[in-house]
Amino acid sequence: MNSPLSFEQLKFDVWLIEQLQAAPYPGVTLAELKRRWASMPGHKSGLSRERLTTHRHNIKSFLGVEIEATDRKHYRIINPHALSLDSLANDLLKSIQNYTFLQEYNELGDLIQPEKIETGSRYLQQIGQALRDKMKMKIVYKKFSEEKSYEAVLHPYCLKADKGRWYLLACKEDSEHHESLQCFALDRALQLTLIPETFIPNPDINIATYFHDCFGIWHDYENYPVKDVTISCTEKVANYLRTLPLHHSQKEDAFREGKEGRIIFHYHISPSPDFIAELSKWGDEVRIKE
Repeated sequence: MNSPLSFEQLKFDVWLIEQLQAAPYPGVTLAELKRRWASMPGHKSGLSRERLTTHRHNIKSFLGVEIEATDRKHYRIINPHALSLDSLANDLLKSIQNYTFLQEYNELGDLIQPEKIETGSRYLQQIGQALRDKMKMKIVYKKFSEEKSYEAVLHPYCLKADKGRWYLLACKEDSEHHESLQCFALDRALQLTLIPETFIPNPDINIATYFHDCFGIWHDYENYPVKDVTISCTEKVANYLRTLPLHHSQKEDAFREGKEGRIIFHYHISPSPDFIAELSKWGDEVRIKE
């Protein structure tokens, strides 16, 4: 098992990825990286080729991001798709960026006010172990819409965060729909414990693509089949969508609509009610095109 990375290691790894993400082809030389690192406030040691090699291996190990000098001079990320918008590596990188920033400037107190941490975090260690070792879990769960709680044995398949909450994607054991996946919000779990029994995952369930066409965690392709959705919006909204896309399928059209010059965006998505609600919050500044 790999040892946990220290704060200083994480800080350097994040810094290195940021430097290479912003660099045009063919990349950045070791000499330039040394110069940039030396100009950073508060750094504790210099940058050698050996240290760079160690961190490149660390980054590949925990993020899957490969950094190489293919021309023996310029370092660059050779698989940038590993940090695509919908990738786990991108989510991890953002989390590490936030963590290192908050650690470094924690003395500022209320001058920095991060977004509320996802609820249900107290269960993460057990869920992580269950996912890794294919262990069953017992849940005591109470829906907001029901007065009584219920118990179930779960086969956990995936952990996903959405809109400030953690969700566990799992199958209920011995239910009528044994292999029907459900999302359990961890803030509604009254108890969640490991069971010392393993299960065999259903090979027909592909977690890598399960949420691919969803908005958040709403997976209901039967009632909300995946289709092409086109919207038009004002320049103000477009700026928000460009910097924080609603979905990985988002594409901007070069065409501008009407006298107002409204901007066109296309999506390939399951248009679930939460997706429509997200668009509706802008009022007439966003229009769904038929």
